[in-house]
Amino acid sequence: MRTLPLSIALVAGGAAFAAGPPPRQPVYVGARACGRCHERQALGNQYGHWLLSKHAQAYAALAKPEAKPMARLSGITDPPEKAPVCLGCHATAADAEPWERDPGFVLEDGVQCEKCHGAGSEYMEEAVMRDPEAARKAGLRTPTKHYCLLCHYVKGSHVDVHRLPPLDIEEAWKRLAHPTHPDPAVTAEAPPAPPAPVPAQAGSGTDHWNAIGLDAGYKTPLSLAFSPDGKQLYVACEAGRSVIVVDALRRRKVAEIPVGGQPADVTFSPDGARAYVSNRLDDTVSVIEVASRKVVRTFPVGDEPHGLLTDRTGRRLFVLNSATDDISVVDTESGKELRRLAASRNPWSLALSPDGKRLLVTNALSRFAKFRSPADAEITVLDAEGGFVENRLAVPAANLLLGIAWHPSGEFGLFTLNRTKNLVPMTRMLQGWTITNGLGIVWRDGRVDQVLLDEPNGYFADATDVALTPDGKYALATSAGTDRVAVIDVAKLIALAQGTSAEDRRETLPNHLGSAAQFVVKHISTKNSPRGILVAPDGKTAWVANALDDSLTVIDVPLMEVAARVDLGGPRVVTKVRRGERLFNSANIAFQRQLSCHTCHPDGHVDGLTYDVEADGIGVSPVDNRSLRGIYDTDPFKWEGTNPSLARQCGARLAVFFTRIQPFTPEELSAVNDFTVTIPRPPNRHRPLGAALTEAQRRGKVLFERSRTNDGRDIDVDNRCVTCHFPPYYTDRSRRDVGTQHLYDRQGKFDVPALLNIYDSAPYLHNGMADTLEEIWTRFNPYDTHGVTNDMTKDQLNDLIEYLKTL
Repeated sequence: MRTLPLSIALVAGGAAFAAGPPPRQPVYVGARACGRCHERQALGNQYGHWLLSKHAQAYAALAKPEAKPMARLSGITDPPEKAPVCLGCHATAADAEPWERDPGFVLEDGVQCEKCHGAGSEYMEEAVMRDPEAARKAGLRTPTKHYCLLCHYVKGSHVDVHRLPPLDIEEAWKRLAHPTHPDPAVTAEAPPAPPAPVPAQAGSGTDHWNAIGLDAGYKTPLSLAFSPDGKQLYVACEAGRSVIVVDALRRRKVAEIPVGGQPADVTFSPDGARAYVSNRLDDTVSVIEVASRKVVRTFPVGDEPHGLLTDRTGRRLFVLNSATDDISVVDTESGKELRRLAASRNPWSLALSPDGKRLLVTNALSRFAKFRSPADAEITVLDAEGGFVENRLAVPAANLLLGIAWHPSGEFGLFTLNRTKNLVPMTRMLQGWTITNGLGIVWRDGRVDQVLLDEPNGYFADATDVALTPDGKYALATSAGTDRVAVIDVAKLIALAQGTSAEDRRETLPNHLGSAAQFVVKHISTKNSPRGILVAPDGKTAWVANALDDSLTVIDVPLMEVAARVDLGGPRVVTKVRRGERLFNSANIAFQRQLSCHTCHPDGHVDGLTYDVEADGIGVSPVDNRSLRGIYDTDPFKWEGTNPSLARQCGARLAVFFTRIQPFTPEELSAVNDFTVTIPRPPNRHRPLGAALTEAQRRGKVLFERSRTNDGRDIDVDNRCVTCHFPPYYTDRSRRDVGTQHLYDRQGKFDVPALLNIYDSAPYLHNGMADTLEEIWTRFNPYDTHGVTNDMTKDQLNDLIEYLKTL
């Protein structure tokens, strides 16, 4: 157990005070209320000038054609007029709850007076407004350039689409209707402006973004399932929001069934009457009636469900919720969740033993390990008949455990894995000692072995899935990074493991680059980014989902060669964004094809590890991996804030310090950039669109925005949460020293991270030393340098965390 530096224990679900009505505080009254006085000629008809301004039209601008590509470039999947990030700049009080707005307030009026002056209910009366001191005490804010800069900075998404010159803040500031001599007391409280923005990479307008293919209609097949009779193949297609039905005999597409958002996996009931599909974006499972090929039911599960499988009876469905690190056990008849089981981090795939008694579950992310310690992955073992966790098997120094399959004998299972050497400097890339890829063997008695599928000069990057032939003679594994399938002689693999001493099985075999030659009998080329793989029930063919080719590769197993390509009906054209996606997922960019961008950023997100990057100094300044979801307008990049653009981040620097071969060409870099900025940010699961805050979240919001401590002391403006983490991205894009410099760090100033969906990207802080959000303000804020939190009660800290999760 860790020792906390504060005498604080966090208790989940605590309440700082009894439930009741919202606390009294100023509410937004809207520009129309302000206009009752400010339309007078004596006041310069300020309301009339506002009505003719772009501020008044800001909400309406979200309905213009160019708004959608802008939103896509910001990782936003919601309509712009409903997206919190868009509304954060285009409307006043967009993030406020209904009770925080007067009944006469109209959100659609755009950027209104109170955006800069603060909620006006307490100062709006004419008698108060005529007394400057009384108005200030009642909450009237004097605008400063800082408030302009929070929205009016160069956003790559807007520049690329709109092709308008950046706003001249100084000129705009002169035109604003504000007091000639701002109140010094108020102005002094304004935080320093962010660093001067750097122009984003130029695009060529809305037509350009339509041309490069933001909505090209690709399918992106990820996983497959055979019907029990082997006649049909169901393919889950992430981008197509559908399941494609393939006639296995004729090897052609025969139907496409719409399901939910980002379908990730599919499985059949034992009798073949129904198919179940996990919808990762919607947090649901779709039930398809096979006879009619229609969705007959949809039921909710946990966050971002991925793998799913029924037990042998078909009465229970096990669903892996990758974002909540748990497993839903669902009654298939009623669609109701019976219980939740704790998995490890990011549960991914599962396999049922031949006797139907056990389920093996892979977990993509490592369990939390001690700071600067190796990864520690887990295989979770479930009792399929009892529906409970039977065992948790450690897989040392491994991560990204993805595909898994049982051997027909039931004596062991095979699973894919990475072995990421993130504790050694990236200089070891040339020695083949940065990221290796392989297989794990999980034995019936709980032992686990690891072997590599890499060979010198030919790595098997991004091992993703594995399948076994019905006779157990061969295993086939996909390499999404090198576009091929490895055919493994299982008997030779097992003989190698069993013929090695216990010490070498533990220390040598998991790192031996020469061992694959003893059991890999052939490599078979596929199309782009092979993910799921499945062997037909008769054992004659294997089927591979080529995610970035919208096709299936059919392998003749006896001949060990490609027999056919099945087209799933995606667009023929390869758009610029699709090309960038292929480059992002290809290991051709790295020395000996060791890794791809996807390796460290699976699905554009995080692998949960901390790296020692040479550019920061060998052995010093380890940095936590950061998500790429919706990052375009949150520059600068890198924890030290030294990269002004994604092109700089992914260009020559990537080649010099990571991949160790020639960098992307200018055309390739542009394509990678265009893909990366479109990686979507999932909807926030802790505050669905339009939902009111819970009482705990509401209390946390007050704490997040507070200016005084519990005992009434003023909190320095630079040490308030909302100063650095201002909406809509909850970052002011500056570099700050919040007292988290570690022994290994060369300096203490770090980029202020955006807090959107922060709940889904642990660990935290610049070097990943905080496993949870709670640890940021317990273990790592002893002197109140990262916000003032030491005066908070345990319940207040819980409330603050609950609010942070809603951002």
